Amino acid sequence: MRRWISLVIIFLILNLSSVMAQELGDKAAKLEQNIEELRKELESLRVEQKALKELQGQQTGGLAEELRKLKLEIFAPEAEYKSYTGLGPAASKVYFKDRGLSIGGYGELNYEGYQHKSKKDRADASRFVLYTGYKFTDRILMNAEFEYEHAGINNVGGSTGGVTPSVSSSRNPEVYLEFGYLDFLLHPRFNLRSGLLLTPIGLINEYHEPTIFHGVLRPDVERILIPSTWRDLGVMGYGGMGDFEYKVGLLNGLRSDRLSSSDWIRGGRQQGAGASAEGLAGVGRLDYKGIPGLTLGGSYYFGQADFGRGADTDPIGPGEKKADINLWELHADYKFKGLELRGLFTRGSLDGNRAFDLSPPGGVGEEVQGWYLETAYDLMPLIRAGLAMSLTPFMRYENYDTHEQVFSGRKNPTLDREVITLGLGFKPHPNVVIKADYQWRGTDSRLPVGKGAGRDEGKIDQFNVGIGFIF
Repeated sequence: MRRWISLVIIFLILNLSSVMAQELGDKAAKLEQNIEELRKELESLRVEQKALKELQGQQTGGLAEELRKLKLEIFAPEAEYKSYTGLGPAASKVYFKDRGLSIGGYGELNYEGYQHKSKKDRADASRFVLYTGYKFTDRILMNAEFEYEHAGINNVGGSTGGVTPSVSSSRNPEVYLEFGYLDFLLHPRFNLRSGLLLTPIGLINEYHEPTIFHGVLRPDVERILIPSTWRDLGVMGYGGMGDFEYKVGLLNGLRSDRLSSSDWIRGGRQQGAGASAEGLAGVGRLDYKGIPGLTLGGSYYFGQADFGRGADTDPIGPGEKKADINLWELHADYKFKGLELRGLFTRGSLDGNRAFDLSPPGGVGEEVQGWYLETAYDLMPLIRAGLAMSLTPFMRYENYDTHEQVFSGRKNPTLDREVITLGLGFKPHPNVVIKADYQWRGTDSRLPVGKGAGRDEGKIDQFNVGIGFIF
């Protein structure tokens, strides 16, 4: 009996074990399946987590990049280089900014090789300029130009060996506020500008950055007869009506005691520095721009030249030298594809009081006259189209006389001058230029060429090389 009971128990145990093993096997299989599913879910979560981290990194990087761009926009925004009402592209930056601070500038460095042994060659850090503008609102802004000329102040460039040079030949170091004004943008037809203003006359005086005129040096006619860069204190209204643009200004006058035979009224500019406000001047300009690429216009300046600086003792009496100044010019500028054509004619006169007429300061001429023609063509599109570069040969002819008429005596034939300039400008970038040119210079005098007594310096040819940039 016990034997059968033992067999039954063994059989039941075996069956129970078999059933339990089966159940355990099923549970183990199900557990393995669950583990596999969990592993897959875990792997999926890991993938999602990785993707989420990458996305977060991208978003963080993108946010950092946006912050970097925002900082650049605030402190060094990408400029929009185009002219506003005749100002240079870099000088116009503040007008195309939404709000806040604007910084720009330009620079010029030149070499002049004189083709006669009597005159030493010259290298010069001619100008470094900083523009600072601030746009307070859409209608009110400030714009200023700070200029360092000839490498700064009190350096070797200021030495002249005890000889006082003419204004046009002097390269004494200078630091100036070239212009500084508030501009009230009221309406496209009328706006108001007040402060130290560029006189709106000629093609170069307002539009004088080195990347936008041909040649290493500015045209003589627009440096001497029209004495760029010419600025004075005053107020000016300007605007446009249809195809016409105008400027009308009231400025302080010039100094009569600084005029000269070789530079006419250039030395009389007061430049906002302790200026005498005894004499006033008016200026008006009108330009027609109804044809694409073409500008036709003219300007007229009428002012008074008074003796001495502002706040000096006023030498009231018949001996004080005063004069009225008349200066007008007509200009044309045309651009079509790579072709550029430009021309200007100007004439000026002085009408002095008796003391002035009897003894003109510096032997200044009673009347002056000058003109120039210029042509240029950009060859780069013919060499390789589509590049943001230019390669532009140019030619300019100038003729001017600062002794066209004199108050008394004989005219000085060395002041009746002619200049032919042939040159090339290369822009590897629209805001950078490398220039070279050769100038053939002559006068009406019979003196031999050379610098010094008994010679005519105005006949010395020269080779010029320069670099310039705006930013």
